[in-house]
Amino acid sequence: MNKDDQREATLEAAIETTPEKKLSNRLAKLRDKIVLELPQAIEQREADQNWFQSAFASVFGDGPITGEELAELQTLSNSIDTAYQEAITEFETEATQFEQEAAAAGNALSDDVKKLIKERHTQALDHIKTRYTQTKEQLTALVSAQSASAQEQALEQLNETLEQEQFKPTHTPATPDDLPWGAPDETVREPVDNPQDLQATLGLNPYAKYAQFAQAGDTDPGVIAQSMANAANAEVQAALNESIEVQLTPEIKALAAQLNNRSVDIYTWVHNNIRFIPSYGSIQGAQHTLETKQGNAIDTASLLIALLRAANIPARYAYGTVEMPAEKVMNWVGGVQVPEAALSVLGMGGIPVSGLVSGGKISKFELEHVWVEAYVDYFPSRGMKDFAGDSWIPMDASFKQYDFTEGMNLKDEVPFDAEALANTIQTKSIVNEQEGWVQNVPQADIEAQLTQFQNQLKTYIENQNPDSTVGEVLGLQGIKILPPRPLAAGLPYNRIITSQTFNEVPSKLRHKFKYTLATKLHGYAGDEIINIEEPTAKLAGKTIALSFKPATKADEEIIAARIPAPEADGSIDPAKLPKTLPGYLINLTAEFAINGETIKAGAAGKMGGELYEEYGLWSPKAGWDTSLNYPIAGVYRAIGLDLQGANPEQAARLKQQIEQTKAKLENADNIQLATLTKHNLVGDLLYGAIFNYFALNDLQDQIAAQGSNIVNYRFPSYGSFSTGLVPNYWYGIPRDVKMGGLEMDIDGLRFQIASKNNTRAEKVTYMQSIGARGSAMEHLVPEQMFSTETEKAQGISAVKALAIASQEGQKIWTIDKTNVDLALSKMSLGAPAESDIRNAVHAGQIATAHDSRINFNGWVGEGYILMDPNTGAGGYMISGGGNGSETTIAEDLLWGIQWVLTALSLIFSKTGILDLLISAISNMVNCSFAVSSAFLHEEYLFAALLLFSIAFLAFILIGLNVFVLLLVAEIATFKALMFGFIATFLANYFGWGAMKETCDAVNDY
Repeated sequence: MNKDDQREATLEAAIETTPEKKLSNRLAKLRDKIVLELPQAIEQREADQNWFQSAFASVFGDGPITGEELAELQTLSNSIDTAYQEAITEFETEATQFEQEAAAAGNALSDDVKKLIKERHTQALDHIKTRYTQTKEQLTALVSAQSASAQEQALEQLNETLEQEQFKPTHTPATPDDLPWGAPDETVREPVDNPQDLQATLGLNPYAKYAQFAQAGDTDPGVIAQSMANAANAEVQAALNESIEVQLTPEIKALAAQLNNRSVDIYTWVHNNIRFIPSYGSIQGAQHTLETKQGNAIDTASLLIALLRAANIPARYAYGTVEMPAEKVMNWVGGVQVPEAALSVLGMGGIPVSGLVSGGKISKFELEHVWVEAYVDYFPSRGMKDFAGDSWIPMDASFKQYDFTEGMNLKDEVPFDAEALANTIQTKSIVNEQEGWVQNVPQADIEAQLTQFQNQLKTYIENQNPDSTVGEVLGLQGIKILPPRPLAAGLPYNRIITSQTFNEVPSKLRHKFKYTLATKLHGYAGDEIINIEEPTAKLAGKTIALSFKPATKADEEIIAARIPAPEADGSIDPAKLPKTLPGYLINLTAEFAINGETIKAGAAGKMGGELYEEYGLWSPKAGWDTSLNYPIAGVYRAIGLDLQGANPEQAARLKQQIEQTKAKLENADNIQLATLTKHNLVGDLLYGAIFNYFALNDLQDQIAAQGSNIVNYRFPSYGSFSTGLVPNYWYGIPRDVKMGGLEMDIDGLRFQIASKNNTRAEKVTYMQSIGARGSAMEHLVPEQMFSTETEKAQGISAVKALAIASQEGQKIWTIDKTNVDLALSKMSLGAPAESDIRNAVHAGQIATAHDSRINFNGWVGEGYILMDPNTGAGGYMISGGGNGSETTIAEDLLWGIQWVLTALSLIFSKTGILDLLISAISNMVNCSFAVSSAFLHEEYLFAALLLFSIAFLAFILIGLNVFVLLLVAEIATFKALMFGFIATFLANYFGWGAMKETCDAVNDY
């Protein structure tokens, strides 16, 4: 065998560690060969033929499959037969063995359960044998076909058979037209300019106010006057009610009281303390806006209304089209330098806006906007004293101006020699510009230069001011403080074109979250299991999770039969817990929970079975932005929503919940233990990881924006962090199920990004750089949170896979339409990944990928990046089609977690499992929640966090310098080759160091 064959054999051996895995893997290879690879190869050969060759082949050719391909199929057929004979022999006796092992462990099965096991086993065995026999017969017919027509017919029959079968988890295909990480389109409709269109936009009934008069049917003036008075009073009373956005929480009531329940003080506080985000629609509600201290116009209005209503002051929303001066809007949206940049960021946020041109430039903006009207005591005090209300007075707490202070000029004062770095890479690497790959990049030399620059940056800052805060280094944005003063009868901008009031946010203005789970039927949704749709304002700050439980007592008994006999002291040794479960014998129920409370549940089929999941977010501008996944029945999926930036109060609550769980575990009091659920024990740990991923990226994005002449806001995003189950499928039957690590999948990471001077290249470069770093954080955050003192967690992400492949000496390809066929012909990543790359490139994207699969800590797979060169949007993919990472943690802890999820009531009181959980929770609390709380509470003021910032500031400064150099380089191919690798390396190099320095800094603080 040559070197590549030896490498492939080694990878196969790492996968095929049991008879069950051998059979699954070889049948999966057969399916890929018949369903994906051969049809594509045949199509390519036919496309390469001219008309004469095609006609000649149709008459005299041997068939569509070459002799070499037939030989490969015969070899594969023989290997499958060998694996089948070994695996099926063991499977045939499993029901009896299961019963015997249960009895030996002291878990005697009831007669009914014994009967059920035999029924399920017999059904699975018959299914597998029947399907295998059919496959074998059709494969034999294919390799022995004596004519072209017979071969074509046999291939078609086998293709139809195998296309519907499953031997491995389904690859989720990439979506080239909708990459998971990117910025929304900035195109929006024109603002409405008349009441009728405005009411239609909001979904309001224009005749609602007059309905009661029509129903009364009385024309007497006195009756009408009384009806009108009653309606006015009802309108005032309705402006005191709670709604989804306006919840009068204890915190809201306390703040209103602290502000003397006075309208002037309440309005002034909201104006002076809530940072404006230029997005559109109700996203997070009053309480979440209070906790994050930021929000868009509707969310800020919701907070102001909640505080006013808590003070017993009627308040309502006002929505309309207004005209604002361009220079004030430019300041308002983040200090952009040209009106076009303001137009861009408002449009991405979904706000209907148009620029009014005067003298050849935009001088004013018309936009749809939201403010508040409060029913206050206006005459004569103008709201300075609140007695009985007499007038509806407008208040706009979201429109404000900022003072911007410049940070240190690091780019000029500490220049990075990007040209020297590029020269080092070019001269010491093997670069094939014609084919489009780079190899043997000198990572040690690069690391030395990067370390030197980071130290120079740190030294310069310390010399300028050793006590510098992040804000002093990067620059600050502060709200211009408005002193308490009598309320004005108008609004702080030129004119209102049209407006409408309402007491509760209309449905058309509410962002929404949707989650759908169904059975999977031939790749499509089958029977619905769970369907949830809620406004995001209702979910803000809450945990969301999908989990599973045994469907019946019989299923619970089957699981219990696998629990080992306890030790002499009554504890269970976690090392003795079975590492696999017979999925085909166990039925599960799916449960969807919000804040630990099950909202919906439904039958989910066999443990290890694949389901059909669609979830995502709806915005008033763009509609649904959803992602498709195929979760495995039996996992726990913690779903995270990052609506407009992480919430420090939520971080504190989550930390407190985990500490309370830890205390109950340590006390080992049976009464307290009985109050704990899988959401307390596992869900909070997993949710902590996805929460911290978003929180840390929110911070890093702001650091990067400050140093890049960029305005950046988080647009509603979503993702999940899950336990992983790896089933071995035999013709769709989950033969057995093994715990496979922890999986992060960030399905929708959205940014509102604008270059302050509206330069597209700056925006694209920024997107590319934070995308690479965001991918690295997918493995860094779980590694940091789940490493123990004795065993470091090992995570893999797209950028890490590329870095490892480069270290191994693999070629790193940059693939576009000019070299896609060549690159894919040289690769061995597997048909699904190669199909993703081909489809993305044909859609105009650029792919970065390595030669062949890697074996990292038992994980065998690949990483690749799909990027839109025009926008910087990207997909950072790993094997299986996930836009995320997989992390391997200590095996005992891994299976302790899975057994808690699978059989909580059966093993919870066992000491060995409790010890594992205590250890995991202690490590979780130690660092990451402290980081989240610290930087979010004192953003840009916490001096210790400067260590954290320097690493990522260095990353962005180096990245910008190198990228700018490459953009103007004459060696255009080298530019394309190096971009993906440099972004990858920088993200890996600075990521882990920054995480470690942050933890040390926070703990010292």
